Amino acid sequence: MINYKDKYKEKYKKILFIPGWGVTNEIWETFASEFFYIDRCVFIDIYEEVKVLDGDINLIAKKVINEHKNIDLIISWSLGCFLAKEIESLSSSNVRKMIYIAYTPRFLKTPSWDFGFNKNAIDKLRYDLGKDQEKALKNFYLLILGSYKHKKIFYKEIIKNIKSMMKIDLEKLNMTLDLLENHICKTSFKKKQNNNLYIYGEEDAITSSDIANFIDENESFSNIVTIPKSSHAPFLTNKKEFKKILIENI
Repeated sequence: MINYKDKYKEKYKKILFIPGWGVTNEIWETFASEFFYIDRCVFIDIYEEVKVLDGDINLIAKKVINEHKNIDLIISWSLGCFLAKEIESLSSSNVRKMIYIAYTPRFLKTPSWDFGFNKNAIDKLRYDLGKDQEKALKNFYLLILGSYKHKKIFYKEIIKNIKSMMKIDLEKLNMTLDLLENHICKTSFKKKQNNNLYIYGEEDAITSSDIANFIDENESFSNIVTIPKSSHAPFLTNKKEFKKILIENI
């Protein structure tokens, strides 16, 4: 059987991975090395970028594109989708393919948006981080895995991020939480810029798979796939199905 990395060896020059909140790029690295040539993969420190540019997602997007002009595939997850969406909106972007995992245009529930977190849930997460950062992150990982039936197995996998996450200072964590709470993505474009792929987990406890209907209404040109019995992190909990979707779509 032909390996994906050989079959599509010349298809993408550089692949940018953007993680979600509460994890670092370590969560991507094993997957990236199995699926792509690792020397073509770009991993940015989203926590550092947010702090340096004071949470200005537009400036962060421009900085990333300026520093990595040959990126033509972006794989983003959860909060990381905010940055990917901003990159997609830039006319200077040469990205040909965008893959959004557990994307939502906003994470905070409002009277007109019935998905995501209540404000008191985010406030509690901030409080818990200040009180016991490690415990707060572990509880967040349990939320990421939701009701996934093999939760214990994958909890041991995702918990490996704790060591690197504990090196990130509280200010950076709170600034990225501010982004999670307040940012609203651009949801319409005057012209189709990318052949987007959206992947959702059917049993995602953070980003409802029902958002796929919203995406379908706003981006009829995009492909939307929902993985049955999957979590907020389908590339981790449903790796086989996730890889199959990538092979068929990129």
